[in-house]
Parts: sequence; structure tokens; C-alpha cells
Amino acid sequence: MGMLEEILASGEAWREALDLADRVGLPKGPTLFLGSGSSYFLAQVAAHLARQRGQEALALPSGEAMLFPEGLRGWEQVVGISRSGETTELLQAVRALGLPAWLLTTRDSGPGHHLFAQVVVLSRAEEEAIVQTRSFSSALVYVLRALTGEEGLRGLPGRLAGVLEAPGDFPRGEAYFFLGVGAAWGVAQEAALKLKETALVWAEAFQSLEFRHGPKSLVSEGTVVFLLKSHPMEEPLLEELSGLGARVVVLPGGVLDLPLSLVRIQLFAHRLARERGLDPDRPRHLTYAVRL
Repeated sequence: MGMLEEILASGEAWREALDLADRVGLPKGPTLFLGSGSSYFLAQVAAHLARQRGQEALALPSGEAMLFPEGLRGWEQVVGISRSGETTELLQAVRALGLPAWLLTTRDSGPGHHLFAQVVVLSRAEEEAIVQTRSFSSALVYVLRALTGEEGLRGLPGRLAGVLEAPGDFPRGEAYFFLGVGAAWGVAQEAALKLKETALVWAEAFQSLEFRHGPKSLVSEGTVVFLLKSHPMEEPLLEELSGLGARVVVLPGGVLDLPLSLVRIQLFAHRLARERGLDPDRPRHLTYAVRL
């Protein structure tokens, strides 16, 4: 199954994620969230939502925790995120930290599963494609439900059908910027990565209010800015960037809409890759999992 087929098959995996989130959830207390690549961006989403519910939480790249575990002994537990469950940096970080650990993954067995006291398997989100799409969006749905308990998330699989039927299209540009705050900030980083690894275009992500602090100088008439809007203070940024010549695309960035906005960007990344003569199912230099 290729990247496009994985995206189109996301609905059933989202249903499984919602059910598992209600039955298993995520730990409370001071928690260190670890991941690499896309999984690190999801860890950032999780840490933000955990802090919003009053929990002490921090997200770090797995490689950072692997290299410098001595500064992280004060945490009570680790939640590791890895599609394959085999990412070398995550497994070595968990060994080095020696803390009780959870794993959020898509495979029900792996060489490092014994390191984790709790393994949450999103089996219907398991992918064959190298580029993460369905696995990320399903894990995002899991994290959103587990950490917010929002009942409206139950409607996501049904709403997804409408997005897949009419995903819409977005402007083309010389450079693409993705902006967001809070949980949308992590998703903005994942969205930028989709365009980079599939279409090989210049795509960067920034926290919305940070964009004025330097990166704004890069804006021109060839710039497309995606704003995953979730806070009123982002509103003035729209006029400001439009006034500088950017084509601004506003997508809803609230908890109930983030997975749907991400799917629209995933579909755009696939289309853009095809337009550029690239095969999104065979991204340059990449493998399914990173093993050092």
C-alpha cells in the first residue's frame, strides 16, 4: 500500500485510536515524551496537552535523551513514540534513563518491546509506505483523545470522509511556511516535513508569533503560508503576511480539527510530489525506520 492509499484508509485506524485512548489513555504525573522525526513532533503535541491538563511534561528528541540522559533523572516516567517500535535512539534512551516507560506504536512485537511496561499498539495504523501519514494522524487522534477527553473527537472518522471526497487544493509557491501555536505547532512541523520529504520543496515550520522575529524577512510573492489557526492572537498575522505578498492559507488548528487539516496537507504533499515528477512512495534517501 502506497502513501495515497494509506491516507485514504485512515478512518478505521482513527476509530481504533479513539477506542484505545478511552481504554488505556496515557500516564499522569511528570512525564518525558520522546520521539524522532515525525514522532518527535507528536511528542511535542502530547507534552503541550499534558501541561494543559496540569501535568508536568517535556518533549525531547529521542537522540537528545540518548546522548544526555544524566540531566533527565528527575522525571517519573517516559512515553516513547515510534511507528516501528524499533528506532535506535528511542530504545537506547529508554535503556539509559531506566525509568518506567510506555510505547505508542503500530506494531505488536519488536526487539525493544520488553523495555516498556505498557505498549499501546495502533495496529490498524500500521503502514507499508515509508512516509508517515496514517500512522501519524492516528497517533495524533489517540493523543488528543487521551489527554483532552474531548467528546467531539468521536466524530472525526465521519468528518474525514468529507475531507477525502473534497480535499481542495492549495496555491503553489517557491517556499512554504507552516505556522501554529500550542498543539498546532507540533502538527505544523509535521506538515512541513511532509512537503520536504515527498516533494523536495523548501518548507519550514515556525511557532506563529515567532515568525515575526526574523523569518518574516523571507516572505515574498512566491511564498505560501499555511496557518493552523487556533488562537485569536494569530489573526493580525494574516493581514501582515498578506500585505507582504504571501499567499496565506488558513486551516483550523483547534483540537477537533487538527487531524483533518493535517490530512488535507498530506494529500497536497502527495499531489505536489507527483506534479514535480517525484515518486512519493520512494522518497529520496529515506527508509521505513532508522536503525543505527
